[in-house]
Amino acid sequence: MLNTKNTPFDHLQNEISKEKFSALRRISETLSMCLQELEIMDGKIKKAIQDDCSFQEINKMIETFNGIREDAEEWRHYLIVTREASGLFHSNLTDGMYKIPPKKKKIGEENKRDSGGY
Repeated sequence: MLNTKNTPFDHLQNEISKEKFSALRRISETLSMCLQELEIMDGKIKKAIQDDCSFQEINKMIETFNGIREDAEEWRHYLIVTREASGLFHSNLTDGMYKIPPKKKKIGEENKRDSGGY
């Protein structure tokens, strides 16, 4: 006959599992938001270049993009570390899922039109 009652240890294990899941969900949602913001900023930068905005304005947008990119890298690192701490060691997060675009270089007035802005 099986014991269908959960022991205090079973309850503790269940709480730990819920907390791990919750932490992973929050981290992955934050990372996903960063990636969405990067996509939006990339579109804004392209539009600013197309609209022939000043290079100072475009560079400010590029700084914002690069700042969000750094946040995304940090959150991806948190996700990898949290997954590993939870026992999920085989992770392809660095090269597939949650791909982070490369850093953008600031532009100068002389190369704005020639290089597509970045």
